[in-house]
Amino acid sequence: GRFGRAMDSSSGSASVAVRIGALCGISYLIWKIWKSDQKESLGCSSNFHQIRAGFDVGSGATKMQVAAFDPTTKKLAKVFFSEQVEAMYSHDLASNANGELSSAMLKKGLQVLREFNNVAAKHGCDKDNMRGIATAVFRKAKNGQEYLRLVRRELGIRLNCIDQDLEGKIGYMTGRAFASSNNVLVWDSGGGSFQITGEGKEAGVVEMFGEAIGSSVVTDLAVRLQGKTFDKCKTPNPMTPKDADRLQEEIHIMLEAKTIPLWLRQKLDAGAEVVAIGGPTCAFRMCAQATGKNPFRVSDISMAIQELVGSTDDDFEAKEFLQPSMVITKLVLVMTVMKKLGIKSVKYSPTNGSTTGVLLTPQIWETQW
Repeated sequence: GRFGRAMDSSSGSASVAVRIGALCGISYLIWKIWKSDQKESLGCSSNFHQIRAGFDVGSGATKMQVAAFDPTTKKLAKVFFSEQVEAMYSHDLASNANGELSSAMLKKGLQVLREFNNVAAKHGCDKDNMRGIATAVFRKAKNGQEYLRLVRRELGIRLNCIDQDLEGKIGYMTGRAFASSNNVLVWDSGGGSFQITGEGKEAGVVEMFGEAIGSSVVTDLAVRLQGKTFDKCKTPNPMTPKDADRLQEEIHIMLEAKTIPLWLRQKLDAGAEVVAIGGPTCAFRMCAQATGKNPFRVSDISMAIQELVGSTDDDFEAKEFLQPSMVITKLVLVMTVMKKLGIKSVKYSPTNGSTTGVLLTPQIWETQW
């Protein structure tokens, strides 16, 4: 009687316990598999990864990279998205006599950022982790800072207009990954300025040499040297050999007042590898395309300029050059800087602006930004 019922009850309890244990075991196994899949899909080694979206809003293009950041290794575990869209802020500013970016340009720029914002959100990036830099043109435009505040209010993207020093350091973090030696200089050149960076005598301290001379600046200068104004004429093409020589002379004069710092001279004298970074429209890609060489030298660029003078924008488009109005002016800029500094050779490494450096720079992510 009672003994038999007790046995039945005990047997039932044991059966339930076994079933619960089995379910717990299965649940744990599923959890382990899920965690493994998470690690594998991210290509990571730690259990926690921060999804970051890094923005580089430059003078001629807006770039974004979305990646998983591993706080243990301080490296990017996996890149989910990396792209740039042309947004010619510097050209637009040069076309307006009032010193402001036009409403049409701001509208286009905001739309580009909105689309990037949506992409980042789809990859699981929250608004607090959408951060970036705004360079050159936003230091000059009267309404530049107001526009950046609008972007933060409407989209939640934290963009700061940075100085050339920080811009150079971020570029260095991007470019040093492509160097084949420890003695390296990283050259970044945009629409409004250029920076050359390298480590000084103190380990981890990044030095910078730069000037507010970029591709849009020299293209505007080339047009003015021809007796025209940029608001009415957007291209200096076709350029004559004399036009190219005059542009080189003017850039040289602009650089003449710049003293080459000791750290940079020592790096160059020691045979530093010069790595140039940038996207598909950057001056260095134009040099590699025009010369058919990478690395390229001053003599290579000079020969390419001689072959390309006299070309119209249509001629450059037929040769599949991007931003045809700026081909020769970009080549002249790079060549003149190389001559000024005595740079023998430059190796171009394609990057999506400085977005990698943005994602890795502690100053951007360890503050409110």
